Amino acid sequence: MAGADAEAAAAAPSAPKLPGSAAETARRRLRSMMLAEGEATSVNPFVGSATYSKLRETALTGNAAFFQTALADALDIDFSTARSLTEHSSYVSLLAALRALDLSEDRAFLIVVAVYPREFPHPQAIRIFLDRYRLLHHEAALDKVRGWKAETLSRAVRGNTPVAANGDQAPDVDKASLGASLKAS
Repeated sequence: MAGADAEAAAAAPSAPKLPGSAAETARRRLRSMMLAEGEATSVNPFVGSATYSKLRETALTGNAAFFQTALADALDIDFSTARSLTEHSSYVSLLAALRALDLSEDRAFLIVVAVYPREFPHPQAIRIFLDRYRLLHHEAALDKVRGWKAETLSRAVRGNTPVAANGDQAPDVDKASLGASLKAS
């Protein structure tokens, strides 16, 4: 008889819901999903909380050079490559970099939205980011980082690396003529 009472109670219409209870229910469901996903994901031992904290804090300063330096350190790439990842009009390259670091979705999102705030004017943009991040395989992101490192190494071997960060290079001057002009003066 107790089972029949439980079934009747479940079939009966529930009491009217209080305003905001649907929103609170949605929040609880989202929290439970995030906890379930967070427990199931693997953690990259190379990316500790110190690396994430450094990336997060430098991204939130609004100073691009600070963030680019932290990103270069985290990925073990040169500064010019890190700068090129964040100077695009799209965050796709940064997405691959953060995926290679094996950051969780929420951590990656916080960093990307700090670097590209105009890319997320509405909830649909956030959904697109999350979909892209979920679909980007960790190994594919690591391959991109390896490609960036190989490109840097290739430029260094060919001697095509810029002398200064701003691209200024000393003009080619014959050392003998330079010495002669110094003696003449």
